[in-house]
Amino acid sequence: MNPLRTAVNRVLLALAGASLLGGGAWLAGTAGSVAERLPGWWPRPAAGTVLLDRSTLADLRDQGWWTPVVIAGTACALLLSLTWLLAQVRSGGHRRLPLAGRLLTLRSRALADAVARRAEAASGVSRAHVTLLAGPKRSRARVRLRLEPGAAPGRVLEGVSHAALDEARRSLAPYPLTTHVHVGARLRREKRAR
Repeated sequence: MNPLRTAVNRVLLALAGASLLGGGAWLAGTAGSVAERLPGWWPRPAAGTVLLDRSTLADLRDQGWWTPVVIAGTACALLLSLTWLLAQVRSGGHRRLPLAGRLLTLRSRALADAVARRAEAASGVSRAHVTLLAGPKRSRARVRLRLEPGAAPGRVLEGVSHAALDEARRSLAPYPLTTHVHVGARLRREKRAR
């Protein structure tokens, strides 16, 4: 994984953990038996107070800006959390793969790009996209091929399989590579008669 991404993940998790721990400790300090044992410098609310009472909440709801700000803030927090989660899931597919030689590794994204370029070089292929999900014991490749008009799918698939996919399998040996190929045709655009 990228060292910068690792550092950002650790900082975000540390901040979230520290804020939850601090909030929980502060709330635990409000209980009568616990509050008596805390040091004098510990911040504690006055007895019988709440974080947000009903009258203050009603006053805030009467303001025109309160509801949109709460909804927008919650939506932004949700979108940021989902974006962060998706970044973590996607980064799992781009890992370093061990090769046969000692201390040799290969990034899965580099191998996927090489397979896509090799597939695009095959006759009849107009465009290729490869996604490689690498694992320690097994890897999977999803290949999308867009064929040129008039290309025979069987021949193209055979050529891509023998050239690009067999080379990828040899690169990942002894680990197996499972492939799923999706073949689509590029439609020839016809000129309109005026």
